[in-house]
Amino acid sequence: MKVRHAQKGATQGSPNGDPVGDIGASVLAFLAAQALHPTPGNYELGYLYRTDRDSLAARSIDAVLTSGATLTQAQADYILSACHALPRESADASNAGVETPNGARLRHQTLQLHDLASDAANVTGQFGRDLSAELIHIEADSLPIARTITTMIARSGDAERNLVAALEQIDALHAEVAAAQNDALRDSLTGLVNRRGFAAELAKGASDAPVVLAICDIDRFKAINDRHGHPVGDRVIKAVAESIARCCAPHVVSRWGGEEFLILMDDVTLAEAHEIVAAANHALQNRAFRIRESGEALDPITFSAGIVLTQRALALDAIAAADLLLYRAKEAGRNTVYSEETTQRAA
Repeated sequence: MKVRHAQKGATQGSPNGDPVGDIGASVLAFLAAQALHPTPGNYELGYLYRTDRDSLAARSIDAVLTSGATLTQAQADYILSACHALPRESADASNAGVETPNGARLRHQTLQLHDLASDAANVTGQFGRDLSAELIHIEADSLPIARTITTMIARSGDAERNLVAALEQIDALHAEVAAAQNDALRDSLTGLVNRRGFAAELAKGASDAPVVLAICDIDRFKAINDRHGHPVGDRVIKAVAESIARCCAPHVVSRWGGEEFLILMDDVTLAEAHEIVAAANHALQNRAFRIRESGEALDPITFSAGIVLTQRALALDAIAAADLLLYRAKEAGRNTVYSEETTQRAA
C-alpha cells in the first residue's frame, strides 16, 4: 500500500501545473511518509521525486518503494549525491586525470543503485507472476477481488518496466563515468596514455619492482613543423606514436609532451630494453612518409632515446636521469639510444 500511495503522490506538484505551495505540501507529505526529516537535502530529493518522474532520483526511489520498504536516510543520501556528482565528476576527470575520491564514490553508488533496482525488478516481476497464477483459481462470484488483482497485476507490470528503464539509465551513467575517466588518461592526438595515464599505470605495480624507463624524442621535429606546418607535424607525431607503440608492445608507451614519448617496461633487463627501443627506432626510419597534399617525400624520421633502470617507486624521479641520457644522445649526432642503470634505490 505504501508503494501505491507514493506513486500516486508523485503525479502531484508538477512544475507545469500545480502552484508552488501544492508542490511544497506534496514534498513534505512524501518526506513524512518515509519518516525523513525535512532537511534541505531531503527536500531537494523529494522535489525531484515529485516533479521529475523520469529522473534517476525518481526511478531509484521507486526501486526502493516497489520492494515494499520505505526510503532510509542512507539511501536518500546515496541517491541525491549520485545525482549531484555525475556532471561535476565528468568535468573534474578531465582536469585530474585519475579517479578522485568523489568519482570513486559515485561509481560505487551507481553500482549499488543498479543492484537495488535489479533486486526490486526481480521481486516485482515475481509478484506479478504469482498474482497471475492465483487469478485463475478465483471463483466467478468473486468478481471484485478478481478486478482488484487484475489491477494489481497491471501496476506490477508498469513498475517492473519502470525499474528496467531505471537499470538502463544507471548503466548509462556508469558508462559515462568510466568513459570520462578513460578519456582523461589519454592523449587526444595519438590515443596513447598521457602523463596522468602514465602515473596511473605506474601505480599498478609493487613500489620496489624494477622497471625500465625510456624517453624518446623525434629528431629534427622543429624543422618538419617549420617547413611543412603544424598539421603535417601532428600527423608525424601520430605516425611515430603508432610505430613506437606497435614495436614496444606490450609495454606502456605514453606521449610525454610535444614530440617526446615515455616508455615503461616491466620484466626486462636494461640490455633487453635497449634492444627493444633500438629496434623501434630502426623500424621507424625504414618507413616512408609523404606529404598527403603534395606527395613530397619526407626525409627518414628517427628518434633519440635515453634509457634507465630504476624502481617503480622512483620512476618519476628517474625520468630526469633518462632525460640527461637523451640529451647526450642528441649531442652525439641524434638517431642514437643511450642507456645507463641508475644507482637510486627506494628507501
